[in-house]
Amino acid sequence: MRKILPFIAILSFFCLPVMAEEVEAAEAVEAVEAAPVKAFQNHLVPVLGFSLLQTAEKDFVLSPSVNLQYIRVKTPGVESHQPDAVVISGGYSQNYFTAGLGPDSVKRLHNISLMGNLSFGKNSFVGMLSSGGEVPFSSINTVSGALMYMRQLVDNEHIAFSLGGGIMVGDFGIKIKDFNIYVLPLPVFNFSYTNDYFYGSIGMTGMPGINITLFPKAMFRLNGMLSTAGFKSARDITFDCSLAYYPLLKTSAKDFLSFSAGVSNSVTSYKLKDKKSYGYQFYSVYGQINASLVNLKAGYNFDGKKLADGEAVGDMYKGLFASVQAMYMF
Repeated sequence: MRKILPFIAILSFFCLPVMAEEVEAAEAVEAVEAAPVKAFQNHLVPVLGFSLLQTAEKDFVLSPSVNLQYIRVKTPGVESHQPDAVVISGGYSQNYFTAGLGPDSVKRLHNISLMGNLSFGKNSFVGMLSSGGEVPFSSINTVSGALMYMRQLVDNEHIAFSLGGGIMVGDFGIKIKDFNIYVLPLPVFNFSYTNDYFYGSIGMTGMPGINITLFPKAMFRLNGMLSTAGFKSARDITFDCSLAYYPLLKTSAKDFLSFSAGVSNSVTSYKLKDKKSYGYQFYSVYGQINASLVNLKAGYNFDGKKLADGEAVGDMYKGLFASVQAMYMF
């Protein structure tokens, strides 16, 4: 079960931001009233990122990443037999361990992900292929894929509900007697409710997740996220709670800029070619600046554990972490 979780996390990461990009692109299309009406709007969205995690006094995990999304969205009111939205995304990231990882002191792990999304009215189809390790796509053990379908059943001012399902394919370390199981069902649903004082959503892309925002239209907002990275201990419950301040809310910029302070529990996992996985679990306090196109986050981690195949094998060094992400829509 533990080997399924990193793949589900990747799947959730790539699916959810893409859906958000579709909404942003659609809103941008609606805002252009004076321009000549085009049947479709096309956008390229490059995203660059870099993160740092201190694991010992002089040891770090350095993780650069790059992602490119192509978005094609139908203009509202235009009749066409083509998909309402097409999103194609490709990403590459690297984890560099200054002190090496595992008994062989592996220095670098590479991760490659490809994703496609087609939307027809209330129907969405998503496919994803990813591979990570010392040599991506070197064997079936390093490759994972998923296909899923989701239909929007309810969508009004306060409530939205979508339901679907799919399959995921890969070497998840599951056996029935002497037979390896490479195909598993993938349940998918999302329910959300919102009003002037509360926003809440519960969803599942393999694993459940809850998001809550108190006072979502106010200058100060309380945000909370709860999910799980496993079922072995309370440390597997991941969370993020923060207080956010939006200083430009009463100007035309509105939510463009925010400052946040929060606490979180995070779990990382890295899989080597011998099928062994290593990682870290750590609590943290952090500060964050989000200027929409640029996102900066930094903090201090504490009370962490070193992990091997999902089991705690020692205490993690109390240190720093930081990340930066920049994006632009052409």
